[in-house]
Amino acid sequence: TSAAAAMALALSDLRTLQGSGASILRLLGVWWSQGRLGRLRSAASAIVTLSAYVWLTVFAALKLIIDPPEQLEDISLCCFVIVICFGYFIKVAFFIYKRDALRELLQILSDVRGSYGNGKSSHRIRSRNQKLSRRLYIFMQVALIQGLVAWLSTPLLARVFLASDQESPEPARQFPVPLWFPEYMYQSPSYELLYVVQAFCLLVGTQSATCVDAFFIHIMLVVAAELEVLNGNITAMQKDRLTVQGTEYQQRSHRTVPKRDGWTVESNDYLQSTEHVSFEGIANDMYVQLVKNIHHHHEILRSVSFLQRVMNVSIFILLFVNMADLCSCIFVSAVVLQRDGHITKALKPLMTIPPILYETGLYCIAGQMLTDQSEKLVNSAASCDWADCDARFKRSLLVFITVAARPLEITVGKTCKLS
Repeated sequence: TSAAAAMALALSDLRTLQGSGASILRLLGVWWSQGRLGRLRSAASAIVTLSAYVWLTVFAALKLIIDPPEQLEDISLCCFVIVICFGYFIKVAFFIYKRDALRELLQILSDVRGSYGNGKSSHRIRSRNQKLSRRLYIFMQVALIQGLVAWLSTPLLARVFLASDQESPEPARQFPVPLWFPEYMYQSPSYELLYVVQAFCLLVGTQSATCVDAFFIHIMLVVAAELEVLNGNITAMQKDRLTVQGTEYQQRSHRTVPKRDGWTVESNDYLQSTEHVSFEGIANDMYVQLVKNIHHHHEILRSVSFLQRVMNVSIFILLFVNMADLCSCIFVSAVVLQRDGHITKALKPLMTIPPILYETGLYCIAGQMLTDQSEKLVNSAASCDWADCDARFKRSLLVFITVAARPLEITVGKTCKLS
């Protein structure tokens, strides 16, 4: 019964580590299920998800080749679709490709959470970061839905305004995404069908990419929480020393004796205890705690190495794509608003800017939180009661400080640090 309960608890922790968007990732085939039938279902869903990116990219490119727009902002909008779909395709495809490494990463973090820092303060730290991750996911979805609504509603709004403007050169029937289609496809019911297909592709593409972002940001917050727990455990090593009731006990040589619960000082200065505890045992306890904290730090380093390996290519390409897309959106918005004040046409690029900024900013913020916690390790180690410990403890602590002096950083593309 206890083994079954432990297994159920481990499975629950693994589901928690997958983050808030795990159900959407499984539905879209980005996070593969276990079992033969589950893998087949996930593979079919993944093909649909990746095909949505390919379909949007190919037909946007055909628009530039076969029927190039006359206005520069329309050309920029087509390029925007091609670039962002390419970046999202790479990110989602690499996520699927690295699924085994991701599962191993989650298993490492689950083992770490179960083995180290089981106190109330550790649980409070992890719960706080879990709630922060959930709030960030909600904010990401809100920013995404605003942009998605703008893209899907702009053609309908344009059709309403163009119906009253007979001299407008714009076609009455437009699609959410500037793609190329033959002329007869703009007639009913082909137009309505293609409109629904584009809306589906936009929804699938944006949700899969956003949930992948939410997963990576969630894992970085989990690692930051483990570093904070480790900081607390290292600092708390001074709290497990010998204490006396109300005062410190001093030996006859006037050397201060460390404190620990359970000791009493009689008026004749003899130290009495209900159980026999030697100072060598206290030193061994301190050393065991230090070794456990060093193992905790080693597992954190492993998890960061796994995470960086998975994020290396896809997130570097994504950040580069976001920079190009942000410039494109600002350019299109400025040109359209300055030339004719067409707010409906400028709605697409304007509402796309917040999700791009939010996505890029969250990666940097989560990476900085991880780095900040790792930088505190040296101070935490220096704050413990190392002065009265033996040479073995001091040597091990010095090795730990030497390793921890180099702060943890998530570097993608070997050049770009998430901070």
